[in-house]
Amino acid sequence: MKRLKTLSIHHRLRAAVVRRLVLTSAVFAATMANAFATGAGGLPWDSAVSTLQNDLTGPVATAISVIAFLAAGAALVFGEELGGIAKKALYVVLGVAFIVLGNKFLQVLGLTGALVF
Repeated sequence: MKRLKTLSIHHRLRAAVVRRLVLTSAVFAATMANAFATGAGGLPWDSAVSTLQNDLTGPVATAISVIAFLAAGAALVFGEELGGIAKKALYVVLGVAFIVLGNKFLQVLGLTGALVF
């Protein structure tokens, strides 16, 4: 008799677990349909990234980048002894100039159509 009560408790627990799993699966299935329904609408930050790319590749940013690139190159060539901070600042300017001009360089090579970050 005791064994029957134990089996009955285990069956009830197992049935409760199965019910919870079925309910959880149904909730997930219902919410996933909404997630998949968005389709090719894009990610929420796509417009912000596109705006940033347009700002970094515009004519003003390109002109500033070319001037900064030339100034940093001249400072590295004609500067005798640069301190650690000045050297790091020049490297940052060169890095930013390469990033901004990189897109223009890819356009010259004909490799446009994809975003390269």
